[in-house]
Amino acid sequence: MNKFRTYIGRVTPEKWFYFLSIAGVVGFLLYAFAVSNASAFNWLIMEHNGKWEFADYFAHVFFGKDLLKTYNSFDVDPCFPPLAYLFYHFMYRINPAGEQAMDRNGVMAYQYNMFLFVIYTVVTAVFFASAIQLYNERQDHKSRNGKNLILTLVALFSVPFFGSAIERGNAVFLVCVLLIYALVLRDSESKVNREIALILIAIAANFKLYPAIMGLMYIKEKRYKEAFRLIIYGGLLFIVPFIFFGGIEGIKDYLVIMYLMEGRSIERITTVRGLITSIYMAIGGEAIKWTGHVAGRVAENIYLIFALFGFWVSKDKWKSLFLLASPMVVYVSSAYRYTAVYLFLALLCFLRYMEDDKDIISRIENKKNYVYATLFGLLFTVPIWAIAMDLEIYMYIVIYVLLLLILIDVIWKYIQQKRKA
Repeated sequence: MNKFRTYIGRVTPEKWFYFLSIAGVVGFLLYAFAVSNASAFNWLIMEHNGKWEFADYFAHVFFGKDLLKTYNSFDVDPCFPPLAYLFYHFMYRINPAGEQAMDRNGVMAYQYNMFLFVIYTVVTAVFFASAIQLYNERQDHKSRNGKNLILTLVALFSVPFFGSAIERGNAVFLVCVLLIYALVLRDSESKVNREIALILIAIAANFKLYPAIMGLMYIKEKRYKEAFRLIIYGGLLFIVPFIFFGGIEGIKDYLVIMYLMEGRSIERITTVRGLITSIYMAIGGEAIKWTGHVAGRVAENIYLIFALFGFWVSKDKWKSLFLLASPMVVYVSSAYRYTAVYLFLALLCFLRYMEDDKDIISRIENKKNYVYATLFGLLFTVPIWAIAMDLEIYMYIVIYVLLLLILIDVIWKYIQQKRKA
């Protein structure tokens, strides 16, 4: 009995996270081998099932085919900033599909384009692995190659990455990599590195917009000059590329798309607005759908206020980062499940915190870390234990529980600090 307790005592929150993550992935692969049909991957890929794989990549390559038509010919789907479409235009031009490029399927079917997508994804994954290693070696110069490799593989095989971002070919994977590098460089002693961090955040924001929120880190830390330069970099990277999109007319067309996108809400639980709308529709059906949208807008802004307040007052770096990243996941009304990859930024910080501060973490805090490690492990894996559930519902139950617990934890600590003061 004593040996068992000793063994359990050695299972740190970090090890528990890795156990859950690896167990889920291995369990899923064994299950897929046992059933030996498409049902396992139908569940993992959710409703895509051969119809939408890599769609976000090839659709945006198609939208970037003719830059003068990007923002005025395809409804609201070309919703990325112009810098992103310069990248997709480059990917189109190096192997143009010509007359065959009538839609994303035509672009995808054209010779060598799938090969180019594979190369792009592999290169992104290599930089992802490098970013993880650099992040973990930023303060600890000891070799952690084995642990870094495990974390990289766990992340890449998890539902947010493999089953969502990579499967859909969405740029969130690339943007996540850019943000990790920015986190590595932003506190460097080198002024050049700190400036590169600003540029990386500006590039990320000009691929997906929401990462602009990361600039609040500089304001919280009273690094106002850097925050100002970040605005300059971001503004230039946003405005200048419109030269290739028709100038002022391109800007007008893009702003119309942004207005229409803001009012768009998919009735799924992937966002706060979608969750509230889904609840309303479950109670009253289609008749109260738009009432649900209005209530959802109110709820999402209440959530945003609490999340940003928690980010601002939290003295725990990883919790602050989680709350700052969370609007990129559940606030934007049309956000999809692949945005969950942004929470990996907080996971990296959480694992680093447990490594760096393991000798000073209180017993109560360590117990809470087991809960957080469990929830992160339940998210960044392939949860074979949820095989009978809708995977998207499972994912967002975990995300909302994790978000709620961190908010409560941060606000409770803030209240206690105020009482002591």
